[in-house]
Amino acid sequence: MKILVIGGGWSGIAAAIEATKRGATVVVVEERQYLGGRARSFVDRISGDEIDNGQHVMMGCYRALLHVAQTLGTEHLLERQASLRVAFVDSSSQIDILDSSALPGKRGLVLGLLRLRGISVYARLSAIRLALFISLGWASGKGLTCAEFLRKHGQQADAIKRFWEPIVLATINAPLSSASAELLVSVMSLAFLGSSNDSQILIPTTGLSELIRPFEKWLTERGGRCIIGIGVEALEILDGKVCSVRLSNGTSIVADRVISCIPQRALHRLLIGSDMNQLRAKATPSSPIVSVYLWYDKQWMPTDFVAALGTTVQWVFDKRRIQQGLVAVTVSAGSGIVMENSEDIVALCDAELRTLFPGMASATFKRGFVIKEKHATPLLTPEMLQERPAASELTSMASNLFLAGDWTATGLPATLEGAARSGVIASTAALSQ
Repeated sequence: MKILVIGGGWSGIAAAIEATKRGATVVVVEERQYLGGRARSFVDRISGDEIDNGQHVMMGCYRALLHVAQTLGTEHLLERQASLRVAFVDSSSQIDILDSSALPGKRGLVLGLLRLRGISVYARLSAIRLALFISLGWASGKGLTCAEFLRKHGQQADAIKRFWEPIVLATINAPLSSASAELLVSVMSLAFLGSSNDSQILIPTTGLSELIRPFEKWLTERGGRCIIGIGVEALEILDGKVCSVRLSNGTSIVADRVISCIPQRALHRLLIGSDMNQLRAKATPSSPIVSVYLWYDKQWMPTDFVAALGTTVQWVFDKRRIQQGLVAVTVSAGSGIVMENSEDIVALCDAELRTLFPGMASATFKRGFVIKEKHATPLLTPEMLQERPAASELTSMASNLFLAGDWTATGLPATLEGAARSGVIASTAALSQ
């Protein structure tokens, strides 16, 4: 069986690997000159350092993503924490650490929460109570925003600010007032309340593109191929099936199954160009992420990464594995900053870091670089979550056409794991037809 995968991001790569392992011959078409989609790395022209097109948090529960890395022999590029350990810092400059190492699994998280200094005892106990309710399946977030869900379960303002909100921003990329609580429950269940291995943070020791660099060779050695730098112009439909796919260079490809792994906006354009009805699902609003790389003359960060509280800066990552003195800053759900001038964003981030970390007073700022992803992820509100299409959403128009992508119905936020899982789901559906 021949399968054509449109799009070479993480969902497309995961789909291709799954289909190939199931015996299909796979062709991947990617219109850009690189694989990886939004989760890629590139060489900074001034420093020569390889930096990512935005910082991505990975965890041990990312089984679909890890399957890709294991298959391609790149899992060793992900450094695992011994156990979940997350640092928090605010304007007091005191670092508070959630450390789950004392006990295995969810018991370690409970003890770690109890030991947090910046949250009142009552708030800590309330947070632990909700975590246990989630673990036991007693707390449903269906139909609720995270703000509504946390209020419903009696969460205190200090726990929301210092624990729940950083998790929501990092994983769902949406404000508490908009983010689906159903996704928060999924994140907590899979990651923070999973096994000790599930809750480990995975720290890439190199650029994200290195994790998938062997993919093209791997696919070719198994009879498939990658077509890079050529887009898909239209799907040619005959008798309710995609009979061929027309490429931007004028050629066509015939395949038994087609899996679309491109973003929602791109898919809508492709369907219009193919004289097909658009998705029944509403076009999902997007949420931006602003990533800022800052170079200093020396190393100053006290931890691998830290959640910043009460500042525009939300997460700070030490990139010393790439270059000494390099840090990456992220602002999720960054609609309030994404339109700002890049120079102003850099200055703001440097100033806020200096208020948070007095120890960097002797570090000299060298330069900054801003990456704005205005449509980084879909804005998954409770309403939009219900509109996410399934892999087989388009089979009424073309029975051999399937969908994947972090915006489809994966049960997860629009993370790398969500993207990879969607590819596996789509390939499984295509080959089970």
